[in-house]
Amino acid sequence: MNTNRRFKLILVALLGLSFSSFSIASKDIKNKDKDPLKQFSLALAEKSSLKADSILSVLKTLKPNKNIIKKMNRPAESLDWHRYRPIWMKKNRIEAGAKFLKKHQATLERAEKVYGVDKMIIVAIIGIETFYGRHKGTHSVLDALYTLAFHYPKRATFFTKELQEYFILAQEQNWDLKKIKGSYAGAMGIGQFISSSYRMYGVDFNGDGKIDLLNDPVDMIGSVAYYFKRHGWKKGKFIAKKIIMTQSQAKALVQKELRLNRTAAELKQLKINVDEVQDQQSKVGVFSFKLKKGEEHWLAANNFYTITRYNHNAMYALAVLQLSVAIKKQLKKKLPTVNP
Repeated sequence: MNTNRRFKLILVALLGLSFSSFSIASKDIKNKDKDPLKQFSLALAEKSSLKADSILSVLKTLKPNKNIIKKMNRPAESLDWHRYRPIWMKKNRIEAGAKFLKKHQATLERAEKVYGVDKMIIVAIIGIETFYGRHKGTHSVLDALYTLAFHYPKRATFFTKELQEYFILAQEQNWDLKKIKGSYAGAMGIGQFISSSYRMYGVDFNGDGKIDLLNDPVDMIGSVAYYFKRHGWKKGKFIAKKIIMTQSQAKALVQKELRLNRTAAELKQLKINVDEVQDQQSKVGVFSFKLKKGEEHWLAANNFYTITRYNHNAMYALAVLQLSVAIKKQLKKKLPTVNP
């Protein structure tokens, strides 16, 4: 082989080795630091005005809370309906709901007028979430979100986003990150908004120039109403009712997913009474709820689905509806009789 050709082949081989080594080295540089806390800090710094070093210094002081993970694995919504319902339908919660409505009647009526959301539903939401502000949670929101973002793999994507939102929210609200208390899932305030909802749906309903969903019932009432409006609540429209079905009907119609999958007209053809659904082309669904013996079935429309946007569970939505009805009845009991 000619000397020049041999030299060229050796040079090409060496260059190839160099480029290959460079490629491997580049990958090593990129993958060298896979510390999730650093990655989180850098990602958050890119989308906010926060400094990565400051974020990381906070995260390094935190430790996972095993009790939070236990609670996440045993939510109330894992119970059957016959055990879940009594939690929310106690006499003291119903009576407290009537008192809350009377105390904040003007604000609730304004929210109903501005956003078109039934004031009874707003009261029931707040009643279920925090017993009208009495039980807002005792967990550090930062600890909860850190634990669930980095030590709860099956919901890590969601809670990583919420942890990012919490850092930004705390900066916007001028909060001490470590002092805010909430639920084991990182929800806050009278209506238990998560960080992203606080930032997206929180409203200054009392006009004082700030949004306080932690302690101000006026802002919270307005924000719950706005949340419902943005998620499709339609004023005065049908929500849900209990229906009687045959076993064959139930087998064919009961759905597990929350998104409604049929129209009222379709169910009418199947001999289901849908007369209360104003628009026969609107979406409806049938849900089953377990009793001690057997089950009961409920026909639900869009407003029921909207309630599930607050907590993604059909039992939760039905509890909100039934509590709202119970509070309304409680108010009627206390109305003075008027002589003709």
